[in-house]
Amino acid sequence: MGDQMSVRSLAEIMEEMRRRYRQHPKLRREWRVLAGGDEYGYSDLFFYGPNIGVWQLKGELKSPHEFIGAGAKVAARRVDDEIRETMERGSPMPFEMISHHPRLRDRAIVAAGIGRYQRSTDQLKDLLPSRQQGVDLKLKRRLDELRQKFGLDVGYR
Repeated sequence: MGDQMSVRSLAEIMEEMRRRYRQHPKLRREWRVLAGGDEYGYSDLFFYGPNIGVWQLKGELKSPHEFIGAGAKVAARRVDDEIRETMERGSPMPFEMISHHPRLRDRAIVAAGIGRYQRSTDQLKDLLPSRQQGVDLKLKRRLDELRQKFGLDVGYR
């Protein structure tokens, strides 16, 4: 498992969250997901696991079926009520993410459910540790690299 706040691939973050989700079956109904935009025009997804922490995924759709991006754990186990309540505000939104398993080629990780959507994730980001701002910028840079790698920065001709 990576260090808290280290930027990792979507597959690595999804596997970490899947492991934590399965370890605590009685807490599954208390997990929260918040989606929204950032100031760069990218999508942010925040996942909260009770007594586990908060993860941020930053990315965009490469195609209708493929989300590219990166993620990091941005808050430790202890998450205050204000963070949890902020993640519960907004419009209900169904979500589904499928990721390759980071080590097993014939496996995929699927996350699906009902989350919340807010136009901007700034209110939540303001409540997270101050180091999260640096992580957000690292995630943006990683996404910019992925956009270039996959040719998503090519303009129309």
